[in-house]
Amino acid sequence: MNKLHKMILAPVAMAVLLSTASWAAEQPALSDRAYRAVNKAQELITEKKYGEANAKLQDALSGAGERVYDKGVILQTLGFVAAQQEKYGQATKYFADAIATGGLPPPVAQQVRYNLAQLYMAEGNYQGSIKTMKEWFANQGKDDKPNSHAYITLANAHVQLKQYRDAIPAVDQAIKLSAGKAPESWYLLKMGAHYELKQYKPATEVLTSLVNMFPEKKKYWTQLSAMHMQAGNDAKALAALESAYNLGMLTEAAELQRLANYLAFTGIPHRAARVMEKGMKDGVIEQSASNYKTLANYWHQAKELDPAIDTLAKSYQLAPSADLQLKMARMMIQSKRYQDLVALAAKPAANANGEQRADLKFLTGVAYFEQQKPKEALNAFTQAAQNGNVSGRASPWISFLKEQNGTGEAAVQ
Repeated sequence: MNKLHKMILAPVAMAVLLSTASWAAEQPALSDRAYRAVNKAQELITEKKYGEANAKLQDALSGAGERVYDKGVILQTLGFVAAQQEKYGQATKYFADAIATGGLPPPVAQQVRYNLAQLYMAEGNYQGSIKTMKEWFANQGKDDKPNSHAYITLANAHVQLKQYRDAIPAVDQAIKLSAGKAPESWYLLKMGAHYELKQYKPATEVLTSLVNMFPEKKKYWTQLSAMHMQAGNDAKALAALESAYNLGMLTEAAELQRLANYLAFTGIPHRAARVMEKGMKDGVIEQSASNYKTLANYWHQAKELDPAIDTLAKSYQLAPSADLQLKMARMMIQSKRYQDLVALAAKPAANANGEQRADLKFLTGVAYFEQQKPKEALNAFTQAAQNGNVSGRASPWISFLKEQNGTGEAAVQ
């Protein structure tokens, strides 16, 4: 038996021993033989002589005849002896038999039922625990008030058997009776039961309670965000995730990237860029070509062209490509950064094909034209037109520039 199992069951066995000792000594109906046997057994238990204690009690049980009171006391004590030896299967049988005699006084029988239900739980006999707890509830007196732990025992057993609908009322009652002092695990049990039943709204309500009670725990903020996201409530999902970020809880690259992506997805790309940028500056998010490209996309979505271009340039330095070079060049046209475009296009990426090189020449021509440099623009457009896929766009520019210069067809070299 592992240490945890022993820690769970030892207090149960001790409670049985104390209750037995207190009422056995006070009940005149207990026969002299049984009383002496129980007292002697308790002395032997104290000395950890469990074999002798068991033998003494078995002898007394065989001579108990029809005296149900004697049988109940002896069987209860035998259960304690078995529990002390970690023979929990035997212990549960003895306790169940003690109750079945009908000879135990109601308060004691109730205590044994309660302890038996705990033992069944620890042994994995969840159906037995549920049956015993229901008997315990059924035998409550009109003035008795079940405590929260009785209900949580019942709820736990139902959950173990995946009887989530039965678990929820029990855990609700446990939380209600706890007067605001319910352990965190009870709320998690309730949330889990709702989630398994695909009852996402009440599951989200439980998570909201957990966030309010434990605002320092990141997992509840992120789970709350995920739950709202699953329900299609993007605003609340984002609010939960941003709250965790503002509290300094999102410390991993994946968490920051998830937040940035969600901000962009919900139409707030500027904040997405700020989150991503800070994460990269702080060294949490890797300063890789792909991450710089993502950051540039956020700036672009936010219509912040210059930061987008500058960030793409960092990506390009780490992993040059013709596609990226052309994207930067087109953005430079939009941002009127004509000199930067000319410098960028002057050295096509190594993987640029003929059409991409012609595109760069075409964009260079536009940049020169915007800088009032018609001669250089005409030369760039002319080179671009040498590619059949680009000539259709370049030709009108060439015609226009020739007409403006009055040079005519023959002037083109």
